[in-house]
Order: sequence, then structure tokens, then C-alpha cells
Amino acid sequence: MEDHHFAWILWYIWKGRNNKVFSNLDMDPRDTLKLAETESLLWAEAQNSQNQGMDHTRLPVPVAIPTIPGRWCFTDGSWKNQDIYSGQGWYSTLEGFDGLIGARNTRASQSPLHSEIEALIWAMECMRNLRQFRVTFATDCAQLMKMVSEPEEWPAFASYLEDITFLKTSFNSSEIIHIPRTHNSRADSLARSARKQPLSVVHMDAKLPVWFAESI
Repeated sequence: MEDHHFAWILWYIWKGRNNKVFSNLDMDPRDTLKLAETESLLWAEAQNSQNQGMDHTRLPVPVAIPTIPGRWCFTDGSWKNQDIYSGQGWYSTLEGFDGLIGARNTRASQSPLHSEIEALIWAMECMRNLRQFRVTFATDCAQLMKMVSEPEEWPAFASYLEDITFLKTSFNSSEIIHIPRTHNSRADSLARSARKQPLSVVHMDAKLPVWFAESI
């Protein structure tokens, strides 16, 4: 085992202890070890990417550390005035579904913020349907984070926020965190490419759709 793994293992043992003491959440020690090793490897890759430049084929590594054990799901929405469609994209790291992606377009949303929250809701529905019950959802939309944390301040989005609240009951544990836009390039590319399609599209697979164009 690599030396840098030990710090991450100790960190996740401590977090597991806190989850047990304060939230009565149990986690298999083998899952704790696997999660710590995965996060350690992602951290090491992040250091390499800073020296070698961004590699868009790799998982973008968020700067925040989730407070729950589980899987990552990066989400993004794409909206442009007068376009027919809005785009939604997500990229996940799931046990048994590594590198699974989702992309679709829907009738144009009212605003960029509407497209962001619709993308998050779709991603949550997909994770629930895949029976992934411990998920950290990552978004680069700061307004969406404010909306989720202070729902009473956003009455115009009440129905969306009710959907999110309901969906969260489907998970054993979940959270929504904010990441820099530079760490969300894959979900962003998927959403923008779906938005630009001339016809309705929906895609969920480990492979990119034939219509995907990262340069869009």
C-alpha cells in the first residue's frame, strides 16, 4: 500500500467514527478502506493534472471532501436564450457503474437556473433508479446551492425544491456540494452538446453518445 494512503485511511476512520456517534450510521470497514484508497488515488491524480494540464478524459476531482461515504455524481445544466432545448448532463463514479454518464435535452427552461435545478433533479432520479443510496451530488452553480440551503428565500422554485426534498428521502444519505466550474467540465460538455441537438435526445451509458461533440 502506498504511503499517502494511510493519511486518507485515518481520515475516513475518523469520519466513520463521527457518523456512528452523531448520526448512528454504520459503514462496513471494507467500504471505508476502499473509499479512502479511491480518494487517495484521485487526490494524487489531481496533483499530476496540475502539473500536466487538464485531461478532460479523466474524472474532474472536486476540491471539497464529502461528509458522507458513497459515490460522486457531477451535474450541470445548459441554457441559451432562444434555443429550442435546454441541456442536462451528469457524470458519475458508481461501484459497478464506473464512468456512467447521462445526457438529455428538454423543452427550453425559463432560465439558466431552471436548467441547473432540472439537471440536478434528473441526476437524483437516475441515481435512485440505479439503487445508489449514498451519493454526493456536485454542482458548479452557486445559486443552486443557496437555493437548496435556503429554500424559503426562493418561492418561485418551491415545486422544484419539494421534488429535491422528496428525492432525498430515497437515499440513505446524500448531500449537494459546490465545486469550481473547472472541475465540472465533463457534465458541462454533456449538457451543452445535448442542448445543441436538433431533435430530442436522451442517453445513459458508460460510452459517449454518437452525437456528442465536446467542442460545442
